[in-house]
Amino acid sequence: MIFTHRLLQLFKTLPLCLLVAASLSAAPATTRSTTDFAQQLYQKISPSLVAVQLTWESEAGKQELIGTGIVIRSDGLVLCSIGLVDPRIPDEQLTDFKIIVPRDNQDDEELEATFLGRDERTNLAYVQAVRPQNWPALHFSPHPIHVGDRLYSIGMLPKAEGYRTYLMQTLAAAELRGEIPHIMTTSGLGDIGSPVFDAQGDAVGIVNIQANQSAFLNAQSIFERIQSPPMFFVPACDYLWSFDDLPVAGIPMKLPWIGVVQMAGLNKDVAEALGLKNRPAVEIGDVIPGAPAERAGLKPGDKIVQINGQPLQRGDRPEELPSIIRRQVIRMKVGQTLSLGLYQGPDQPLRQVAVTLEEQPRRSTLAKRFYAEDLGFTAREMVFYDTYLRRLPGDAKGVVVAFVKPSSTAATAKLQINDIILDMNRQTVDNLEQFERDYKLFRKTNPHDPLVLVVLHEGQTQTLRLEPPQ
Repeated sequence: MIFTHRLLQLFKTLPLCLLVAASLSAAPATTRSTTDFAQQLYQKISPSLVAVQLTWESEAGKQELIGTGIVIRSDGLVLCSIGLVDPRIPDEQLTDFKIIVPRDNQDDEELEATFLGRDERTNLAYVQAVRPQNWPALHFSPHPIHVGDRLYSIGMLPKAEGYRTYLMQTLAAAELRGEIPHIMTTSGLGDIGSPVFDAQGDAVGIVNIQANQSAFLNAQSIFERIQSPPMFFVPACDYLWSFDDLPVAGIPMKLPWIGVVQMAGLNKDVAEALGLKNRPAVEIGDVIPGAPAERAGLKPGDKIVQINGQPLQRGDRPEELPSIIRRQVIRMKVGQTLSLGLYQGPDQPLRQVAVTLEEQPRRSTLAKRFYAEDLGFTAREMVFYDTYLRRLPGDAKGVVVAFVKPSSTAATAKLQINDIILDMNRQTVDNLEQFERDYKLFRKTNPHDPLVLVVLHEGQTQTLRLEPPQ
């Protein structure tokens, strides 16, 4: 305060012309150097940004999807947000990948690419140019980011604007904890998939999927994107490690699990009542019979306060704790041992439990599918979660409805996604192979007869009659 008062007094004694001259001589130099740096960064990084294009071939038709990609290896390895290749879409429906290299004053260059796969540990995905390239690659650095740091982000405009790159400047506003750590900024960043840079020009993060933000560059207006740009990004230290363990084309990543699907973070009042003041804790809910957790002796009601010898990572809210644990588990390897410290009371030592991680059960996106095109629905194989969530026996028979075409015969008959088909024309449905074989035979021999299905819908069986189009 004394220094500030004296500084103000000094300003009052200076002639006005000197104050004006000082402001004109000092401020522009700082602004000029900042502007020069931003321009140089923009020119240096723009060649490392490309567009990733693919075709989504679903039962509803073909759709072209385009998003921002970052060249991270000079041979044409490109990183993009997992939002461009939604994990809910079966891999077999994602086809015709291309890398689009924007060119000034000439047509954009389209290069064939291979989809390496998704990395759900980091919410990123990767494509590789088929022909080796010699592109300028961007290298990320795990530098710490502090509130107040100046940041830059370079994004890509939509297809309608020729995929031109653009620069955004901002400051780090807050560090957010949670399932995935994020940095909040004071103003907008580039679009989803854009890299983020610090004041030294090092790539320190990526703008990844977030609420109310599109990962696509297809035909969206520039004005729609700029009016509400993203304001969060993921620091590089959260995902940089995964560059040495990339997906392999055609081989889904093996993700581990312990077999606990229900967990709850203890709120402050409950934790203090149990003697866990200032100690993050998670209570275990349902434990899957026969899963690694059950074999290790975990039971519903156990309280986890330690993982691999360390206290639980603290989130901003207790509800985030289960997701933080799942994130730690998914980043380990199948076959590794997870050590859990279980709380037994204020004066009791922790009970240590060792859980050997196993591969997650097959997901629905990897299940085989059959499209009954004439009636407008798709059936797929049953997977573990289909039976578990419905409390059905693990060996339950049937097939699951995965798609219903709007205005189709199936839709008119009220067949719905996630219905389980138990019976077709008074014959029990055992599995997808049998269902497809019997369906095709019936359509061939009885092309004009209705199909009668018995389905399990929200715990109740229903009989549906599907009339074939005449």
